[in-house]
Amino acid sequence: MTGMIQGMSAPVALASILCLTGCAFGTRQPTLIYPPVSSSVESSVAHAAPIPPAKNIQIVLVPFADQRSNKEVVGTVRNSFGMKTADVVPTNSVPDWVFQAIRTELQNNGYTVISGTSGNNPASPNVVVSGEILNVFCDMYFSYTGQVSLIARVSRDGKELLNKHYAGEGSAGLAFAMTGKSYAQSLALALSSALKRFVSDLDKSLASE
Repeated sequence: MTGMIQGMSAPVALASILCLTGCAFGTRQPTLIYPPVSSSVESSVAHAAPIPPAKNIQIVLVPFADQRSNKEVVGTVRNSFGMKTADVVPTNSVPDWVFQAIRTELQNNGYTVISGTSGNNPASPNVVVSGEILNVFCDMYFSYTGQVSLIARVSRDGKELLNKHYAGEGSAGLAFAMTGKSYAQSLALALSSALKRFVSDLDKSLASE
């Protein structure tokens, strides 16, 4: 904390401490979002990017099992002394959030996605994507640190093509107001980081088939 404060001007440092002290109480209840909110510059670049061609591959997406030790909380609020003062509890379902995010990434990469049910796709001729959610958590102390960790599995005709752990980090920046939206943005960035690597590995696995 000392090094961070020393890097700020006196008024900014004082404002940061007062804000963290005054805003550190009360449960935050963000609505988890996906994709992350983009800046105007990023949005312009994304808008200009070419759309990947549709792939002639249908994917059965099975909801990921929630293996988090605490399934209610996705973050911590701290005061200027680093002490935990409140929890971050989302208004929507974490498994649903992860499911929709994976669907979005797969569709954005040209795949056709249908919903599956866990345990009912043992020898599907389609590609089956399933997995487990290990961690979804955003800590903060002057800045946000969102972390998402999951295991993703890919199979086809009962043959496992991919079984790998993916983790991502993301931050909405300095925690001046400790808003629910900033926690949601940090977690969305973390999930996006993990899923980009997963989809890249999926593309490679299917290309080698």
